[in-house]
Formats: sequence, C-alpha cells, structure tokens
Amino acid sequence: MSLPTLIICEAGEDKAKQIEELIRAHTELRLIGTVNRQTAAKQIAALSPKLVWIELAPEPMKALTLLGDLREQHPKVQFLVSNETLDGGLIKTSMQLGATDFLDSQTWKDQLPDVVKRIVLKAEQLNAPAATAALAPAAPAPASAKDKDAMPPGLAAALADGDDEPGPARPAVAATAPADSLANQKKTGTTAAMSSTSRGKEIKGSATASPAWIWAIILGLFGLSFLFYKLFP
Repeated sequence: MSLPTLIICEAGEDKAKQIEELIRAHTELRLIGTVNRQTAAKQIAALSPKLVWIELAPEPMKALTLLGDLREQHPKVQFLVSNETLDGGLIKTSMQLGATDFLDSQTWKDQLPDVVKRIVLKAEQLNAPAATAALAPAAPAPASAKDKDAMPPGLAAALADGDDEPGPARPAVAATAPADSLANQKKTGTTAAMSSTSRGKEIKGSATASPAWIWAIILGLFGLSFLFYKLFP
C-alpha cells in the first residue's frame, strides 16, 4: 500500500524540502504535493490524500485550529503533526484533535519508520469496511410471477425436466407405498399369531402328555410290587 501524502507547511522552503525527503524515503508513502494553510482545504478535496502532514511552525495555534477543522471534515484521512521541538502542550492538544502521531525535527528521521507502519495499519483498518462492502454479493433480483410461482430455481428446473419427459405418476407411487406397508404389517401380524398359536399348542400338548407318563410309571411300579408279592410271599 502506497498512501497519497499531502504536506501543509509554512515554515519555509528548507523545512518543506526536509519533510518531502522523509516522505520519499518511504515506499509506503507517495508525495502528491506541498501546500499552505490557506489552500489546504481545497487541495485535500481535490487530491484526496490518505495522509496529511502538518508542520506547526511558525504559528502552532493556527496550525492546530486547521488540524481540528480538517479532521472534522475528513474523518478517514490521517494527520501527522510535526514541530521543531517536543512540547507537551502541543502534543496533548494534537492528540485530542485527532492527530495520528507527533514528530519533532530532531528525531523524526529515526521515529518515522515506526510511525509509518502504524499509519499504514490504520489505513488498512479504515479501508476494510469499504472493501468488504465492495466484495459483498449483490442481492438477487426478485423472481418474476411467471417463474413457477416464485419457486426455487432448483425445484423449477426439476419440474421443467419432468414436463419434458413424463415419468410414472408420483401420487400412485405414494399411494402404493402405504398399502404395501399395511399388507406387510398384516402379514407379519398373522405370522406372529400363527407362531404364537403353535407354541401354545405345543405347550398344552406337553402339559397334557406329562400326567400320562407319570401314571404309566406309577402303574408299572405297582405291577412290579404285586409281582414280587406273589413270587415271594
């Protein structure tokens, strides 16, 4: 990402050139112009920068007033503020007005690489919602009243295929299925009842036959006893 960068500087030509050189030294930034405070608003509207570098000197308070106005008009533009020296009051006011960072000419060469990384990251975050909206699929057009009574495309296609090649009537299949199922259930119930009846007869027959065998054994024992009584009185 290469951020279009606009400089607002009234601290002299030398100061403006120093800032321009710093910007050109970073590929993440792309210089699009250097303007004064009077034309800043028009140039921002015309050039659409993503980063605006404001040099506070020689009139810091006027530059801070411009910062507040521009920040309110362009909430998606980042503003970088610089001054000859670090001043606690200026730093605090700049941050309150929405500046992304504050640099001083004594250390800005060393501090700028880290500041640029933060600016690029913030720019990506600011552009993320717009990119997401651009990639979002368009809403489908409302279906026509003739399109199979607004049925889903897949169902409409299936019905269309069915119209071209007539097949077996579905209601007959649906009606046959429950009948077959009922017949199977009846058949299964009848088979189970017959099996149950057979088992009952077997059990009953076993219960009826058991006393006959017992009486046969008893009579046999009685006969043997009688025989022994006759043979050995």
